[in-house]
Amino acid sequence: MNKTNKKGFTLIELLVVIAIIGILAALVLVALGNARDKAQDARIKSDIGQLRTLAEVVYDNNGSKYTTVGDCFNSDAGAIAANCFGSETSVLSLRADAASAGGAVTSASSDTAYCVESALKSNATSSFCSDGSGVAKVNTTVGVCSSTNISCN
Repeated sequence: MNKTNKKGFTLIELLVVIAIIGILAALVLVALGNARDKAQDARIKSDIGQLRTLAEVVYDNNGSKYTTVGDCFNSDAGAIAANCFGSETSVLSLRADAASAGGAVTSASSDTAYCVESALKSNATSSFCSDGSGVAKVNTTVGVCSSTNISCN
């Protein structure tokens, strides 16, 4: 009797294993994409929180008025210094960071109030908003913070 020892795998077994690995890799990539969007949302929220702190600095430097906060946060690099009272470098850096995470910072202010918001990466129709009354929340729409509504509500 001629017995041969079969060592190794058949072609079908190898193809099945490769297919299973491919399916698992696709699932991992989908999960990582969602995690990446959530991480960018967290970055945008952090930037808005830091802009909130800078709004209070501008308030203190502007005779206890929020008047220039909206212009400070919305101005281009050339006009920002007149409104930010020494905080322009930080404001530009935070706006650029939010933009690189997929957000876009907008703000509005009056003498007694301000709000600042940015669209979120994971859901383009929602935004994160912070205002002078202490509210910091996710809104289901973008554009809540405007010259006609200087709050996050």
